[in-house]
Amino acid sequence: MPLRIRFTVVSVLAMLVASCGGAAVMPSPSVTLIGTWSGILGRESGGGRALRVAWTVTQDGSAASGPVSVLTSPPVTDVIFSGTLTGTISGNQLSLTLSAQPLPNSECSMSGTGTAAVAAGTIAGSLDVHFTSCGLIEPPSNNQLVLTKQ
Repeated sequence: MPLRIRFTVVSVLAMLVASCGGAAVMPSPSVTLIGTWSGILGRESGGGRALRVAWTVTQDGSAASGPVSVLTSPPVTDVIFSGTLTGTISGNQLSLTLSAQPLPNSECSMSGTGTAAVAAGTIAGSLDVHFTSCGLIEPPSNNQLVLTKQ
């Protein structure tokens, strides 16, 4: 094959390969969490240690976040913790991080991490919570989290 034709063929192939490039397209998460979710953390913990949870979610790709309210149950005392619950979505799995306080700048705080599965309007999994400088408030005796979409 003459040099000129060989050069033309190689040039055309190089342009074809280069035109296939570009930014990789990441698939969007199959799970959409946008909306309001509510439920219980620590069901059947006894002694008023189960926590009622309400989460309003916004989502950007695989990142979910939003304000969360966590309400302790009587007989301990009704204390409302307000803060943020964030999540990272991978398939139908959700990694969670919680940070909340009963009052701004309070020494008392609640934090937690966990994982859950998302299916048909339900988030179910575990969330390990810890209270810091909150007096008699104790975490639930189990870390079972169940939220339903409202």
